[in-house]
Amino acid sequence: MKIDFSGKNVLVTGSSGGIGRAICIAFSELNARVHLHYNSNKEEAEKTIQLLNGKNHSLNQADLSNPNEVKVMVNNIKNIDIIVNNAALVEQHDFDNLEYDEWVKIWRKTIGANLFGPAYLMFLASKIMQKNNGGKFINISSRGAFRGEPKAPAYGASKAGLNALGQSMAQALAKDNIFVYTIAPGFVETDRVADIINDEIKAQSPLNRVAKPDEVARTAVWLASEGNDFLTGSIVDINGASYLRS
Repeated sequence: MKIDFSGKNVLVTGSSGGIGRAICIAFSELNARVHLHYNSNKEEAEKTIQLLNGKNHSLNQADLSNPNEVKVMVNNIKNIDIIVNNAALVEQHDFDNLEYDEWVKIWRKTIGANLFGPAYLMFLASKIMQKNNGGKFINISSRGAFRGEPKAPAYGASKAGLNALGQSMAQALAKDNIFVYTIAPGFVETDRVADIINDEIKAQSPLNRVAKPDEVARTAVWLASEGNDFLTGSIVDINGASYLRS
């Protein structure tokens, strides 16, 4: 099966590194025009765009928790066929030593970036996709949505909400030939978590390692390709059998 995204516009949020960077590269290698989103790390986003195959890619800044900034970004891009909602905020903490004001701040920031942002994007971009007779959303969730995140409960809750958002919108948008998929990775080998990935974490998987960003990217590309319509609403686990659900 040959996958070719020629003529397709793909918006990838959180493109400054890690999974987002790998997804941008993967789509560009299959001839997509990639619109890279970043919030504050413009320098790393610029590094990502230099790694892409082809031309006419774009950089787009927005605070995803701000509905007006999301709207401006979508209006600037104008045409969107595929969105990968990858950007995410995670703040780990010791619950017993946390003050209430800190707790409130973490929840507002996390839900704003991880759940409100994708919801804003899905609303706005779906209007464009409806006019274009179809499109695809791929939401990057987490194993933590199912197994819990005791050191980052807001993150776990935001990803559980993202799962529900994807499934709800898969039902709402199917009539418009718009399909929604969710990918739920476990730990992924990125700079953000490099300092906490140890032998114990690797041993959670019978493969004795964590996922590589390219493995998530290949799954996103496959879901975005033709012929996967009937998978809409599905959640694909990429955790090396470190957490199994049925």
